[in-house]
Amino acid sequence: MRCGGRRRQGPRGLPVGGRTGTGPGRPSDRPGLAAGGGVVSVPRYDATLAAADLEAAGLLDRVLVAHHGVLAPPDDAVPGGGFSGAGLDSRHLRPGQLFVALAGARADGCDFAPAALAAGHWILTRTADDPAQHPLMGSSAAPGTGTLLSPDPVAALGCLARCWRQRHDVPTVAVTGTNGKTTTKDFLAALLGGAGSVLATRGNLNNHLGVPLTLLSLTPDHSRAVVEMGASAVGEIAALAQLARPSVGVITNAAPAHLAQFGDLDGVIAGKGELVASLPAHGTAVLNADSPGFDTWCGLTSARVVSWGQTRGEHRWSWRATGRGGELELDGQTWAVPLPGEHNGANLVAAILAGQALGLDEAELRRGLAAFTASPHRGLVLIVDGRTVLDDSYNANPRSVVAAARALCALAGDGRTVVVLGHMGELGDESVEIHLQTGRELATVGVDHLVTVGAPARLMNEGFQACGGEGSHCSDQDAAAAWLAANTAAGDRVLVKGSRSAAMETVIESFAAISGKS
Repeated sequence: MRCGGRRRQGPRGLPVGGRTGTGPGRPSDRPGLAAGGGVVSVPRYDATLAAADLEAAGLLDRVLVAHHGVLAPPDDAVPGGGFSGAGLDSRHLRPGQLFVALAGARADGCDFAPAALAAGHWILTRTADDPAQHPLMGSSAAPGTGTLLSPDPVAALGCLARCWRQRHDVPTVAVTGTNGKTTTKDFLAALLGGAGSVLATRGNLNNHLGVPLTLLSLTPDHSRAVVEMGASAVGEIAALAQLARPSVGVITNAAPAHLAQFGDLDGVIAGKGELVASLPAHGTAVLNADSPGFDTWCGLTSARVVSWGQTRGEHRWSWRATGRGGELELDGQTWAVPLPGEHNGANLVAAILAGQALGLDEAELRRGLAAFTASPHRGLVLIVDGRTVLDDSYNANPRSVVAAARALCALAGDGRTVVVLGHMGELGDESVEIHLQTGRELATVGVDHLVTVGAPARLMNEGFQACGGEGSHCSDQDAAAAWLAANTAAGDRVLVKGSRSAAMETVIESFAAISGKS
């Protein structure tokens, strides 16, 4: 089987829309679309409809369906069956969900497709040169299951998500920004949960695969949806917005990140601005007036603008650190922030204003906030052998590193402040100077000791020590964990952070393991 086989001249083995009544020219006959064009949410994506949607987009090669438990081409129509929800890992799917079997760097999803079929999943995967000779043909399959073959399964996934979203008339908020988008999404999902069932992006599944998977989880039970959108290049947010069709868009901020692709801060601003440019005129753009790019974003959207900031904007807010979290004042109201750092106060402000844009009142928002749970490795405060550890290890860029260091220094405690950093990735030609400058800035916020991990991160220590800071360097994560065990004491406060590729969460895991043995 070969990825991206030759395109066929039309679908094989699938009836055209005119014979089945599900073609692109007959919307009133489609499940999920009422006669007259109204939207009717349905709990399951019917396989016949899914095939027709892909056919209309030129993304279907053939459908294989289960006949008497054996996979075979359909004779006339796609008989019965369908799916509800989708995923890329068959181990984490429930029967009746769609397994999107893609070739990855470490594994090929097609290798797991036969077992997924037998377990009761529909499959979306790439075609072979001759679909009639597809390796899945003849595989044992649960009744009501089958396989959708596409010359471009990634594009097919997006197509299915777009069509499924169109069949669900649910108010949707999209969140993007250089920093804080996942935490803002988590805050917003909790706030909206005070007024009904909410679909929200899991973790940070915010790219061209994650957003479609999120949208395919929509059901009639969801009263609202929160979709996180990430990007590393211009054009990506625009494509995701076409799938999600948000009526409310939140931009948390713009800062230097992914510069290898965006080029410079102006490129970042343009990329984030694609979200508000996509909003309808009756929508709402929730924008950080203190961020670079604010004026540009206002000029890109026809939606109503709700602005917020500490120095300008319609809604002013202030922050006060309290123990392991903080309090913010917004429009005369006080809100407890369950995460440390002023930047997390900003994230909650954005979420509150987006919730208000969807019509929630203060009581509903507060009820939802009480149920807030942060995503792993994003500003969580842990106690490891008497040390207070701020686990913000999921990712890093210059602005988020300094913000997290300030949050560490504001945490209650009398011990030293120790910052453990891995490198910051995707900074392009300016990477060396940005790492040096980040170290210099850390020397101004009250950090007592900087530990850098891995060769690329050493530059931050050079900048830090050049400004009078005290620092150490470790070759890898295990060495950093051993350094923490040997050189910190109960009462010390420790921040661990780095780019995703630095895998800095392993420092905390190793440190906890060492501490548990002592």
